[in-house]
Amino acid sequence: MQCENCGMELEEGNICPACAEAEENKKVAKRLKAMKILTFCLAGVMLIVALFSAICYGLTGRFWIGKNDIYYKASYGVSLKKLETSLGDKNFMKTRDDVVAVMGEHQLTNRMLQVYYWDTVGNAGYADLKSDIPLDQQYQDPDTNKTWQQFFIEQAIESWRRDMLVMDMANEAGFTMPSTYTSQFATLESDMLSTALSKNYTSLEEFIESMLGRGTDFTTYYNYLWSYFLGGTYWAEYITTVDVTIEDIEAYYEENKSSLVLDEYFQVTKDTGNLVDVRHILIKPEVDLKDKDGKATGSSEAAWEACRVKAQEILDAWLAGEKTEDSFAKLASEKSEDGGSKSNGGLYTDVWPGMMVQTFNDWCFDASRETGDYGLVKTSYGYHIMYFVEAEEGWIRLCTSKAQAKKASQMMDAVAAQTTVDVDYKKIVLADLE
Repeated sequence: MQCENCGMELEEGNICPACAEAEENKKVAKRLKAMKILTFCLAGVMLIVALFSAICYGLTGRFWIGKNDIYYKASYGVSLKKLETSLGDKNFMKTRDDVVAVMGEHQLTNRMLQVYYWDTVGNAGYADLKSDIPLDQQYQDPDTNKTWQQFFIEQAIESWRRDMLVMDMANEAGFTMPSTYTSQFATLESDMLSTALSKNYTSLEEFIESMLGRGTDFTTYYNYLWSYFLGGTYWAEYITTVDVTIEDIEAYYEENKSSLVLDEYFQVTKDTGNLVDVRHILIKPEVDLKDKDGKATGSSEAAWEACRVKAQEILDAWLAGEKTEDSFAKLASEKSEDGGSKSNGGLYTDVWPGMMVQTFNDWCFDASRETGDYGLVKTSYGYHIMYFVEAEEGWIRLCTSKAQAKKASQMMDAVAAQTTVDVDYKKIVLADLE
């Protein structure tokens, strides 16, 4: 008897241990791919709305879906093997536009649910979730026999509900997508096609289906992203309007003081002092010094002087104009050589003492510094044209925004509790991923 893969002679069985291990590794890789999808698009915007998921989906972790039976099917997935047959593919495609959930005037189709579902799976971070076992074959809750697939379907529907509720709020408020994002959406299809071709996919559809499953199309994915980013940007602005008292802020500090950190390690306490918001335009000197092998080693005094002159000219041009923060931000977007802040008008927020290089830090934390101050600062990176936005006591700033977010999330929970999503589980059909 021979191994069906490599032809190796076997005493028993139809696959040798090496090939069996290789096949298992392929399965693991496929499952890992499913856990990491939807990270390729609109990357520049993701940080802006990162808060949306944590807040809009609530703090309670409860689901507000109506009385429906998630256990209707043991598995809602259609295997790749079945999709490879013409009949299986034909029957599956017939289900794409079936409405599987309704909330008021909003309808969720299988096509859109599949996007929400695989996005939910892709962003999952559960320690006991095994990537090498199909989601419908491992239990999220052994006591109720609820599988991970069933759990993620519930989460996906709840995410859709929250998105629709926030969209309703945004529309009622007359909120529109900021132009920064609409310009990215305008080129999204061509940008994604370029990415698809660079990854050796033959079409945009093939690229999208590789990450979101058979039957997903660009229009559905576009609508999903539009709702997510419109809702996310609106929600981020809405949070800043939520009223909180100093008692709310103090209470949040006392409850969470051990976990008030910035950039994952800087601990904010009542003794931290101010956090600063500042804009800058970085101008770098020409690297014109080389060693005997022609390797660049640094910048000459002449290069540094030319850098200073250029920075001063930009500062003078700003001073000759409106001298506003908006005009400075526009200039930063055009002139700055700092890739980390150029697209954001040169803005750095929540800068803490010691975060920046010494001379930059000293300028920001000068005790006499006031909103609207400007200047020229030299660091090892080049010359920085500075604009001081504002400073605020760190723990108050951080706890104010957190208390607002908490209150907004509680409000969203209350709104969600008043709505019901009617789900027809028997109609749910999802495609497995490669």
